[in-house]
Amino acid sequence: MTCRHAWFMMAASSRLVDVAGRIDRKDASNLTGSHQRVSGFDDAEHTYVLTRQLELFLDAWESSAEPPSLADFIPPQEDCRRLALAELIKVDLEYRWQQRNIPKRIGEYLQEFPELAEGGVPVDLIYEEFHIRRNCGFQVEPREYLEQFPDQADELQRLLGLEQSYQTTSMFGGKAKRRLDEIEVGQQLDDFELVSVLGAGNFARVFLARQRSMQRMVALKVSADSGSEPQTLAQFDHDYIVRVFDTRVMESRRLRLLYMQYVAGGTLQQVVRLVRETDPIQRGGALLLRAVHEALDNRGEIRPSESAVAEKLAAMSWPEVVCWIGSRLASALDYAHRRGVLHRDVKPANVLLSAEGVPKLADFNISFCSKLSGATPAAYFGGSLAYMSPEQLEACNPNHSREPESLDARSDLYALGVVLWELLAGSRPFNDTQAEGGWSKTLTSMTARRKIGLTDETLAQLPADCPPGLVRNLTKCLAPQPKDRWASGQELARQLEFGNNRQVQELLHPPSKTWKSRFGKWPVLIIFLAAGIPNGLAGWFNYEFNEEMVKTNLADVLPDFERIQLVINLTAYPVSFSILVFLASMVVRESREMRQGGNVEPKRLRTLRWLALSLGHLTAWLGAFIWMLAGIAYPISIHLAAGHMPKEGYIQFSASLLLCGLIAASYPFFGVTYIGLGVLYPGLLLDDLSASDDVPTLKRLRRQSLYYLIIAATVPLLSILALVAFESFMVINRAHFLIALVALSTGGLFGFGLLFWRYRLLQRDLDVLIDALAPRA
Repeated sequence: MTCRHAWFMMAASSRLVDVAGRIDRKDASNLTGSHQRVSGFDDAEHTYVLTRQLELFLDAWESSAEPPSLADFIPPQEDCRRLALAELIKVDLEYRWQQRNIPKRIGEYLQEFPELAEGGVPVDLIYEEFHIRRNCGFQVEPREYLEQFPDQADELQRLLGLEQSYQTTSMFGGKAKRRLDEIEVGQQLDDFELVSVLGAGNFARVFLARQRSMQRMVALKVSADSGSEPQTLAQFDHDYIVRVFDTRVMESRRLRLLYMQYVAGGTLQQVVRLVRETDPIQRGGALLLRAVHEALDNRGEIRPSESAVAEKLAAMSWPEVVCWIGSRLASALDYAHRRGVLHRDVKPANVLLSAEGVPKLADFNISFCSKLSGATPAAYFGGSLAYMSPEQLEACNPNHSREPESLDARSDLYALGVVLWELLAGSRPFNDTQAEGGWSKTLTSMTARRKIGLTDETLAQLPADCPPGLVRNLTKCLAPQPKDRWASGQELARQLEFGNNRQVQELLHPPSKTWKSRFGKWPVLIIFLAAGIPNGLAGWFNYEFNEEMVKTNLADVLPDFERIQLVINLTAYPVSFSILVFLASMVVRESREMRQGGNVEPKRLRTLRWLALSLGHLTAWLGAFIWMLAGIAYPISIHLAAGHMPKEGYIQFSASLLLCGLIAASYPFFGVTYIGLGVLYPGLLLDDLSASDDVPTLKRLRRQSLYYLIIAATVPLLSILALVAFESFMVINRAHFLIALVALSTGGLFGFGLLFWRYRLLQRDLDVLIDALAPRA
């Protein structure tokens, strides 16, 4: 047996075992195509018979130059004849088209074996011919098969991943389709004059129509009188959902007329087409507007002369456009979900665009509303396979036990994630071009691919300039397990708003060449320096200033002064900096763990975010407290060592240490807060961007920064005034007095300018985060 022969047998056996194992689990009505249960079918016996006949048929093809006769290999048992015939034809197609170049079409097989069409031509057999012709290099259009086999159109559309505007997945039957085919532009249906065709599926038509009674243009969807779409959409009043006005039923023709808001800018599917044709570098907001303008021109509509929305879009990068569209669609889905409605068919063809480019979600024809009397998820189940979540594919699969009732809002968000990925990259994240045998195996294969998740190879499809935040949002949307996705459309909408805010993105993901990004490599060291340098300079100034007083009045205890200041400094600085480094290191460690995919308990995460935002304030208070203690310890220690201390010495030591401590506290606040807010805090937002609980802390930090700026500006001035006013009481010589005065003046002026610049940047970052994180109604 050749390798190819063995492969055929393995594939065929797999299909037969699949049938045999399935027959006891599902009713015949759940089986598709040739896999139908028949009376008296003995699983083990007939699986062996069918496998044997396939093996003989393969041998005949391998050993003869002429095609073998199919009829010679059909088993005599009536209860498995149809299944065997379908499997033999699949092998015959393979050899004829790909091995011998003597093709044969399904229509020819139907003429030879009329029983094959009884109960409907097996859809997996139709797909086999489509697939083989495509593999042979022919340009095969799915519509060819939809028109040739209208009774199988519903299953074919899902199997082929066909995308059509306003298409339904409900089977109305051949008569309903013929009634729709009779409707043409120029006719009048009830109160509506049909002007032009907007969209067409197998079981619905959408026309631009003039409603005579209201003298307005509407989108009129004409379909068979079934389903609950009007009741579902009648609940909705949302900016990003197509507004349904009302519905009418033409009893005489058994048609439903659903008239709704006319959205003139085409669909998102047309935008996807342009994305695929455009180099990633050239994609931008203008691309979306181009698709809209093409749709308007094709329909003879006038482009908006002035539009703030269009101007905003034109200035956006393509990832910003994707975030902008996604946040609005997520908001629309959240609105529907909160009203008990699942869409279950989110795809580009079901997203309409206004003349300004605003997206509007449409086609809830297979949605499920939990509030409609008598409605069940199974009754309205459907969707487009290419955009389905793994759990929705399982619910579609007759060989899987999952029920439609188990689906929730996260399934819709998964589909939205696929749409946004396709819009961003020009291709879908999962390759579904290869079907696996029959309907059930195709669904099983698609489900398995999605449950693997996004691989590195898949992520490489995304544009190089895609913001990390958007990549993370899409990755979470497409998580294989529902529990790992966004819990609601509102959460996803907020995430995408972040992705569309350049200031937020620069704050959360600073460019690699900025100082903030470079500081992020050594945050603890930078915090140490931000707190240590001001305190070190203040300590040096204080030592030089007070050493002169000791030399002049207490020269005999100068060695004791040196030892005292050494002991105090070696105690105060290590203790305070150890506390600061410990707190900063804890935040840095947890932040890095989260960036690497680790999880942190929510309560602890809130505490860490508070700590990251409060590090500057804690550093300032810690420094001020240590300096105040030193202000008490210095004069008392010197008094004990010398046996006496002039009261002017007490005043000078206490005042200088207090003022230096206030200066040293205010300067570290801005440096440490800059790192805490710009480097540490974003790392703790990776899995909790909607951290609205942090808004009060951010607002408090905004006020605190003003207070510290006032302190930084006031203390040097007060020090200068104190030096001038109490010059006669100072126990230092004139030269040291002048040096201190100049140092305070120049240092205070330069330092205030530096801090004011940092204050403005800090206020800007805080305003951005407060606006982004503030709870929305």
